Amino acid sequence: MMHNTAIRARRALVATGAVAALVLAGCAADPEGASSGGDSGGGDAAGEGGTIRVAYLATGSSLPLFVTAEKYAEEVGINVELVEVASGNESITGVATAQYDAGFAGIGSAAYNAVDEGLPVRYVAPMHAGYIEDYFIVSSQLAGSSDEAAAVAEDMSQLAGQTFAVNAPGVVTEALLGFALERGGLSMDDIALEYIPFPDQVPALANGGIAAGILSEPFPTQAEGNGSGYRPWETPTDEDPLPFTGIIYNTDWADENPQVAEDFMRAYAMAAEDLDANGWDTPEMLELVEQYTGADPAIVAASRQHHIPADLSVDFDVLLRYQEFFMEQGSLNYDEIIPEEDIWDFSWRDAALEN
Repeated sequence: MMHNTAIRARRALVATGAVAALVLAGCAADPEGASSGGDSGGGDAAGEGGTIRVAYLATGSSLPLFVTAEKYAEEVGINVELVEVASGNESITGVATAQYDAGFAGIGSAAYNAVDEGLPVRYVAPMHAGYIEDYFIVSSQLAGSSDEAAAVAEDMSQLAGQTFAVNAPGVVTEALLGFALERGGLSMDDIALEYIPFPDQVPALANGGIAAGILSEPFPTQAEGNGSGYRPWETPTDEDPLPFTGIIYNTDWADENPQVAEDFMRAYAMAAEDLDANGWDTPEMLELVEQYTGADPAIVAASRQHHIPADLSVDFDVLLRYQEFFMEQGSLNYDEIIPEEDIWDFSWRDAALEN
């Protein structure tokens, strides 16, 4: 069986009017920023011969997809074609227009708006989870150590009016910043918000261009390593991590190809169990991250690790909190909360776990 797992293609999107509006209004939906694509590759037509075409972002948080393709797809008898995209928006739009059968999506306004538009897109499983404590970092112009950063973060009211940063509007990192500010006595209305890619936030922290920001690994570790900023909080040991990204299906495709959709979820569940049991920083996993992202394994190993629940469970209370945040920010195209069970469809996950 052909196993197309290293295909990296940037494909032009021909979106419907609804999807185009979604992209403009909903903004990027992944918490990991953007990446550039490589050469185009071929593959079997989606849904034929047990093939599933999956959009991914070249970041370490996509490791569950890499493990699924490289370790478990063949075991369940499917062919996975991984296609690199530049952003969560590209993944959502591509899945909605059936360019891809499945993909990743950050938990953000673009996916919520897609559901509201009636597009055939649903979250079907979580992809990676983490902690606000691992993402929030304070400028070295305000704090020269983690202890000093903790003192700043305890009461951030003195930072009212200063500039904070996330990577893009309407993404899960924006919600995380809102939660971090609330913890320190501020709200989003109290600050100036800038949208700055993760790598560019590191020098902005160093020169005081931003007071603090939400950065995904490995950038917080790099910032602490070069003295640009410091995380005020340690990773909790007695709390579950928050879901940050999820797997999305084109539900029209999944309904027409139920066995492939379920088999992919079986392989994905095995990948989740593998990562949950053995960690994201084993030599095997670091090699996969390097293969798909080009990241230095030593830097990835030194970073605070991502998480995934072995049972692919998601806390709907957390998800509702995200949706309420985006509604308060005005980044949703609707006025009434959509029940999370209408946004997440676990039927394929549940069938896979039963088998």
